[in-house]
Amino acid sequence: MLLTSIIASRTFAQEFFNINTILKFNNDMIVKAELAKEAKQERAKDVMQDNEYASTGYEKGIFLCNPLMLNGKPLDYGEFNLHSNGELTVNKGAAITGQTTQIPFYVYLRRNGNKVLIPGKESSDPKQIKIDISEILRHAESGDHLVIEPVNKEDGPVKRILKLLGVGC
Repeated sequence: MLLTSIIASRTFAQEFFNINTILKFNNDMIVKAELAKEAKQERAKDVMQDNEYASTGYEKGIFLCNPLMLNGKPLDYGEFNLHSNGELTVNKGAAITGQTTQIPFYVYLRRNGNKVLIPGKESSDPKQIKIDISEILRHAESGDHLVIEPVNKEDGPVKRILKLLGVGC
């Protein structure tokens, strides 16, 4: 009986801990993660639009490649959608040293090339350095553009235009 128990447990252990099955599962998970990463990168490309910015010669400072911050973290274009929420700020500065400055900005929606009027937001505060993005997005439709423009001419390169897509990758 002891011998049967030992043999049975050994057979069970070999089947349970089958290394080939574990490796196949691991490889499947890696492939799925890579596909998800690629889909997120494609979505980020769809969201980020041409910023329609032309140099004016007034630019001053160091500009981050992604100046938009959502809740204090760089905005993830692959995750950004119509239902995103949080506090949006726009920063410029040296990312290497971590010294950044919040700059004032305007934010509005554009639909079919026309500005969307948002009740209570007809004119932006020129000193606005943060905004609850859900206040704007609740008036948005899929395919609209979220336009973020700096107030000051010297901050021109931070202008961003984001295409608003539905939820998910």
